[in-house]
Amino acid sequence: MEDNLNSIKLIAGDFSLEMRAKIFKGDPVINNTNLWVKVVSGNFSGAMQMEVGSLDLEQFVQQICSMNNSLKGRAHIEEPYGNSCFIDFKMNKTGHIKVSGKLKDFDHHLDFENVFDQTYLPGFVKDLCNTDLWQEVE
Repeated sequence: MEDNLNSIKLIAGDFSLEMRAKIFKGDPVINNTNLWVKVVSGNFSGAMQMEVGSLDLEQFVQQICSMNNSLKGRAHIEEPYGNSCFIDFKMNKTGHIKVSGKLKDFDHHLDFENVFDQTYLPGFVKDLCNTDLWQEVE
């Protein structure tokens, strides 16, 4: 990522997830959004750009906001084509969140999973639900 402008970051102990979206509003294709993702999990890290739909991104954001409010549920976003990269948040009955996913390109592959307490979620959700942070291009 060129800079941290408009990036959203979740930090939970030795795990971090950073995202930045560039939405091409006028593009009618299903994957009209470039979602840049960086994951650091312990000593492992990976970064890549996922191609997702703007409606999928909107639904993912709504699902995470709902998880934060209800302390239950799941949020999932996945590339419709290509490398089938995904990010998945799931809250269990004790209020812990499991984040898992796959980042993959032609030469590299990172599967990740981390569990952390719900108290790490509100700051991330506050930034994530602020749609002004996403860059929209006509």
